Amino acid sequence: MISGMTPLSILFAAISVVSALTLAYLVWQEGQKVNQNNGMAAFHRHLDALSDDSRAHLRQQLQESRERQQGR
Repeated sequence: MISGMTPLSILFAAISVVSALTLAYLVWQEGQKVNQNNGMAAFHRHLDALSDDSRAHLRQQLQESRERQQGR
C-alpha cells in the first residue's frame, strides 16, 4: 500500500476521478449536440414550428429591421 494513504483517502480519490471523468463526458456530449444542431438549422426548425400569425409578425419585424439598416 502507498505510504500515508488511508483507505478513506483512496476512496475519496477514486470518487474524484470518477466524478471528473463523468463531468468530462457530459461536457463532451453537450458539445456534440451543439455541433449537430447548428444555429441556422435550429432557427429554421423554430420558424417551422411557428403559427402563420407568428410568422407574419416575424416577417414584419425582419422587414422593419432591413429598412432601418438601409436607412443608415
